[in-house]
Amino acid sequence: MSSIYKRKRNGKEDGYVMYSTYAYDPLKNKKRYFNITIGKLGPSLSWDDCKKQKKELDRTFKSKEAGKSEMNLKTAIDTFYNYKLSKNRKMQESSKKLTQYHLNKFNNTISKRYGSGIMVKHIDIKILAWYYALRTKELKESSMNVHRRIIDSFLKWSKN
Repeated sequence: MSSIYKRKRNGKEDGYVMYSTYAYDPLKNKKRYFNITIGKLGPSLSWDDCKKQKKELDRTFKSKEAGKSEMNLKTAIDTFYNYKLSKNRKMQESSKKLTQYHLNKFNNTISKRYGSGIMVKHIDIKILAWYYALRTKELKESSMNVHRRIIDSFLKWSKN
């Protein structure tokens, strides 16, 4: 449930309107509270404008409510990469580049064949078997092991 309200500071309303909701956060992989400042009431912002903004924000959070499996592949990969960086702040630059390369290669290959709008929930065993067979021809065994580990960690993250 979401709401908009006039913010209070030291017991007095200061004119700002806040939006509050409890929604899924893909980076933290759990639900949490979001408090967003819509703006200050005045000549350029009315209460009706705030209600319209609330509807837009509700629509945005509603689309994210289903979780990671409802994301399209590119968005899920970007979110996973940001999640990985937030979890491991001391990740070496070479590891960042390697992870980004393999995830982008996965996205590009799958998107070429199945379209850029493919969702994570549509990637099944058959698609993965085709993809891994294709990549096995292109990569050495050691590189394929690294590639498979990165892709498998992404898929495991997206299923949880």
